[in-house]
Amino acid sequence: MNSYITRKQSTTYIRGSGIYFLTIAIALLLAITAIAQPTIPSLSLSDSAAVNLPHKLNLIWNASATAETYQLQISDTSSFTTTVYDQSQLTDTVEFVTVLDFSTTYYWRVAASNGTGTSNFSSLASFTTWGSVPNGPDPVDLGLLDTFAIIAYSAVTNVPSSAIKGDVGLTPTSGSFIDLTEGEVTGTIFTVDASGPAGSVESAVMLTEAKGDLTIAYNDAAGRTLAPVGIAGNIGGQTLYPSLYKSTGTLEISAGDLTLDANGNEDAVWIFQIASSFNMTSDRKVFLVNGAKAGNIFWQMGSAATFGTTTVMKGTIMAGTQVTFATGASLDGRALALTENVTLQQNVINVPVSSSTVGIEEVSQFPKGINLSQNYPNPFNPTTNIRFGINETSDVRLDVFNMLGQHVATLVNEQKAAGWYTVNFDASNFSSGFYMYRITANSSQVIKKMTLIK
Repeated sequence: MNSYITRKQSTTYIRGSGIYFLTIAIALLLAITAIAQPTIPSLSLSDSAAVNLPHKLNLIWNASATAETYQLQISDTSSFTTTVYDQSQLTDTVEFVTVLDFSTTYYWRVAASNGTGTSNFSSLASFTTWGSVPNGPDPVDLGLLDTFAIIAYSAVTNVPSSAIKGDVGLTPTSGSFIDLTEGEVTGTIFTVDASGPAGSVESAVMLTEAKGDLTIAYNDAAGRTLAPVGIAGNIGGQTLYPSLYKSTGTLEISAGDLTLDANGNEDAVWIFQIASSFNMTSDRKVFLVNGAKAGNIFWQMGSAATFGTTTVMKGTIMAGTQVTFATGASLDGRALALTENVTLQQNVINVPVSSSTVGIEEVSQFPKGINLSQNYPNPFNPTTNIRFGINETSDVRLDVFNMLGQHVATLVNEQKAAGWYTVNFDASNFSSGFYMYRITANSSQVIKKMTLIK
């Protein structure tokens, strides 16, 4: 009897052990399956055979399933007999490369690894770097926005005190939704009605023009397509040269500061196309070196722009929705919100100084398209100079309007050859206030604003 019980217990133990080891085996099999060798990565940016790319640039690839790290190789030969860059243990899918030469064709590839193994390398892609640092794209024409530090759609909220140097506008929402006071703004607060802050100016017509100019400028920046340079993720810690930069998702400056280097060219231009949102985390900064100017930097984003505490930003911000500043953030540029609000918390915003506001500068070459400079001096009493340029012989008309949109003067109405022209406007018979002047040539128009103070 005891022997039978012992055999039965032993059989039960063996069966139990078998189930246990079978369970362990299945778990190990599942674990091995879960961490299978990574798939081969696919390359994203820059596009294969792209030309005229910076000698410092982001290379971007798509994530590989189950990958833990990546290896990026760059060579100046398609055979990869030698490499100019070979970096493994990369945990991100973006790498900023700074070891490239000018006027050189490079080939690159990526492999993925995890604890199980390493994939084959991706297919090759190639790109050719530029011969020298370029001027960048043509600047975005801001029209009436040139003098504005802030334009918003639904509200300008503010935790006092902020310091705004430049004009402020809100349209189409009532002026009562502007929280700024006259003492916080070195410029003019424009509203669509009489409910704005003390000292504000009602000018619905001008604001409609300005909002139209914002839509045009936003679409211009978003629609540029000439040789875009791919960027992604965090661009902090990088040095970027004049160019058109394109992000297909969100973009941020979250680790390290961003440097924009004009390479000694004060006319150099940057345009950043950001498909989604832009975020700059607390204490991050944008530095301008070697002649770079805030007035030549344009940031266009599909949704919101957010700036953390004490950030220092440069350039014109054109947000598809809203612009939000945390406490102590500053902007040398413009905060322009297409469909929502601009939110301030003890911030400093300075509209960039334009060379056209300093004086009339003679330029020997023809302008690109139609050019209308800011009048000088401005404000003025009672005369001012208005400078314009056309790139081909055209019928030119230069008109002046008051802030109600009423035509008050025609300064030019004749055919002009290509070149630059300066016209004097004598406002001795006009009352103090704000006026708009508009040039029409080749079926195109450009409008700017001026101030008469007597």
